[in-house]
Amino acid sequence: MSKHNFPALRTVATVFKILAWIVAAASVVAFVFLLVGGGGYGVGIGGNRIAMAFAVLLGGAIYTLMLFAVAEGILVLLAIEENTRKAAEK
Repeated sequence: MSKHNFPALRTVATVFKILAWIVAAASVVAFVFLLVGGGGYGVGIGGNRIAMAFAVLLGGAIYTLMLFAVAEGILVLLAIEENTRKAAEK
């Protein structure tokens, strides 16, 4: 049998981690974009661009943490399965 069971789940966890880093980078870029000027695309109704920038940063941080949590949750379940298998073999 292969070294690791459920390779697709390990791949899914890796994809979630990559998506988390992409979301983090995109939210930082959007934050800077909004602080610098927003390009006049209607962001920050009433001139509240700074609050909008921090809201984007906070939303990106929360979403990043959720993606990392899902990835780590999958890896924890895989570790539990692996440890249970080892204990049963003894």
